[in-house]
Amino acid sequence: MRIVLIHPPLINIVSGATPEYVDKNRGNTPPLGLLYIQAAVENSGHESFFLDAALMGWDYVETAQQALSYNPDLIGLQAMTFTLRDAYMVVKAIKSINCQIKVLIGGAHPTIYPEETAQLDGVDFAFAGEGEVNFINFLNVFNDQERRRTVPGIACKVSGKVVYTPTMGTFEDLDCVSYPSRKSSLYRQYTSVLSKHNLMTTMITSRGCPFYCVFCNRMGRTYRYHSAKYVLGEIEQILGLGIQEIFIHDDTFTLNRDRVEHICRGIIERQYKIVWEARTRVDCVDQRLLALMRKAGCYRLSFGVESGSERVLKSMKKEIKLEMVEKVFKWCRSEGIVTLADFMFGNLDETAEDIKKTLEFIKRIDPNFAQYSICTPYPDTPLYQLGLKKGFIPRDVWKEFACNPLQDFRTPVWNQYFKEEELKEITASAYKAFYLRPNFILKQLMRINSFDQFKKMAYGAIGMLRK
Repeated sequence: MRIVLIHPPLINIVSGATPEYVDKNRGNTPPLGLLYIQAAVENSGHESFFLDAALMGWDYVETAQQALSYNPDLIGLQAMTFTLRDAYMVVKAIKSINCQIKVLIGGAHPTIYPEETAQLDGVDFAFAGEGEVNFINFLNVFNDQERRRTVPGIACKVSGKVVYTPTMGTFEDLDCVSYPSRKSSLYRQYTSVLSKHNLMTTMITSRGCPFYCVFCNRMGRTYRYHSAKYVLGEIEQILGLGIQEIFIHDDTFTLNRDRVEHICRGIIERQYKIVWEARTRVDCVDQRLLALMRKAGCYRLSFGVESGSERVLKSMKKEIKLEMVEKVFKWCRSEGIVTLADFMFGNLDETAEDIKKTLEFIKRIDPNFAQYSICTPYPDTPLYQLGLKKGFIPRDVWKEFACNPLQDFRTPVWNQYFKEEELKEITASAYKAFYLRPNFILKQLMRINSFDQFKKMAYGAIGMLRK
């Protein structure tokens, strides 16, 4: 079979928790989920082509024309809930040119809403769950209409009704998964406003999250991880492409301490010339581990702090202590690791006094970077279910959007004590107060290494000023 996999244009993204003027200036990073699927398809003997329409700046029709130029048997699109509208517009463009071509949507959104996705006009199949195994099984029986609809994770229309075969869950041995096919992408064109080098990539070394933060939804609570040997092999492959900077996008990279130590020692022993950043929690590091990570090339860590109020953190089931946050940020400064702190405004049970505590706490821990967002009840999260139960969210708006992504839709915010406009003003003020400090601006100007990086920073600053 011949398959085209598409990362859709990002033209009509549903606004999320992070302000638009921040999202627009992040840069373009590789869609690893699709590149894992691309590698699996390549290794299965099927013929596959990967298109990143967002990176190329194509509109919906251009994307459809590019995909159809390969004369494929199947076109697959990735969709998160926030990008569903864009993916669906590509589907409509494809069908307007060739109504016979089969189209599938996979990713995080159809994993939550498989049947709703499959019922959309023009969508032939929706795929839920991890695809490295079951998507290949689907391709292998694609020409058998009876068998393909029984593949776990597949939803499709049969006689006008949607039939869904539930996914069999996650698989345990992540090392059986091929490295993402970065070589199939325009990997030299991916960038981030925060990167030290112009050439960078992302990496996922584990899946799942065992924590129970009320605002979060992950594909399973079971934590699974690649072995240190696998991770070091992937780093070597990345270096072979000439890439010297990696953003590790695990939810909590340091959850398994022994594994991280083996990875770091492997990087040091093999003398890999690489720098990297990761996301983790303050209760999953200590100073000795941070020192080892720094020696192995870690230069920045992101921590989800969320609030400067112990009471709010408890309501959110974040399960961290502010005293520990202060210690970890102090340790990072001592070890020369740059810190990025994530905070949300308008959290569960958060009052104006709690937000004041958060703003004071940010000054106290003094991170190198801060990211602020508005507490948003995402689909299939405990917070969303609580909002429906208590009436803060009047109806199941996310399901309505899943059934009709082209409707005029506004992302719900947690409006327990604040109106949406109030939260936007608080967030914008916090960004200005942090990023428009003269000392901060001077430090960033000194680290700029390209004109493109200067433009991204300048546009971000202009956006903040306008807001």
